[in-house]
Amino acid sequence: MRTRTVALSLSLTLIVGCAGNGEGLDDNGRPTEEGEGGGLSADFDSIQSNVLTPICTTCHSGAAAPLGLRLDEGASYALLVNAPSTEVPGLLRVNPGDPDSSYLIQKIEGTAEVGGRMPLGGSPLPAETIAVIRQWILEGAQAPQSSGVSPSKLSAAWPIEGTLSRNAPAIVIASERELDTSLFQAGTLTVTRSGGDADFANGNEVQIDARIELRSLSPTVLAITAPPGGWTADAYRLRVSGSSPLAVTDLNSVAIDGNADGQAGGDFELNFSVEESK
Repeated sequence: MRTRTVALSLSLTLIVGCAGNGEGLDDNGRPTEEGEGGGLSADFDSIQSNVLTPICTTCHSGAAAPLGLRLDEGASYALLVNAPSTEVPGLLRVNPGDPDSSYLIQKIEGTAEVGGRMPLGGSPLPAETIAVIRQWILEGAQAPQSSGVSPSKLSAAWPIEGTLSRNAPAIVIASERELDTSLFQAGTLTVTRSGGDADFANGNEVQIDARIELRSLSPTVLAITAPPGGWTADAYRLRVSGSSPLAVTDLNSVAIDGNADGQAGGDFELNFSVEESK
C-alpha cells in the first residue's frame, strides 16, 4: 500500500504567483515553441508546455514551491482552478468562465491589489500570451486531456514529500480524470488522527470531521481543509477507498488505482503530521 509522509502546519493559507526569470520566451518576449503542441494555444496542455513549465516552475515546483503553489505538470491544474487566493480571499486563482475575476490573470497583468506582477523579477508575459490564457479561462478552464484507458490514479497535488512552510495550504487530492463523486458521500474518504502516538493500530485513533470541497469535476480535484477548531498537533492518515466493500470509481465504474500498481483497486493513502504553530 502506497503512503507518503509529510508535515502540515496548523495555519492553512493560499497564494498565487508565477515567479521566473523570463526563460522560455523568444527575443520578442513571446513563448518559444518547444512544447509538445508547438505554438501556444488556448488549452491547458499548451499553456503548461509553453508558459507554466518553462517560466513559472523556476520557483513554483516541487515541495519548495512558495506557499504550496506548484505549477509543475501534474499538479498545476489542481492548484489553480477553483482554488482560493489568500492575498485576496474573495477571488479564485482561476475562476472558470471569468478571467477578470481570476487572480492568476490579475497577477500576470499586474493589476492585483496585493503583491508584485508575475513573473516576479522577470519579464512580463506578452499581451498575446495573456490573451491566450484569458481565452482558456473564458472557455471554462478545461482540464488537460486524458486517454482514460487505464484505471485512474490519485495523487496529492499538495502536500508532497519534503519540508513545508508553516503556511501550508489545504490538502489537495487530484484524480487523472472524472470520478463518481457521489461515492465520497458514503465515507470512502476518511481522515484519521493517530491519538497522539503516531500509530494507527492501537485502537485510540480519532476520525476527523474534515471539510471536503469539490474544486473540479473533470478531472476530479478535492480540497480537504481543517475541521472546526483547526487541526490538532498529531500524526494523520488520509485514505480514499479503492477496494471492498465500497470503492471510488470513475464514470465507467472502474475502481481507482489507489496503490499505483497499474491495476484497478487498492486504497490511496497519504500520511501527514501537524505541528503546533510557534
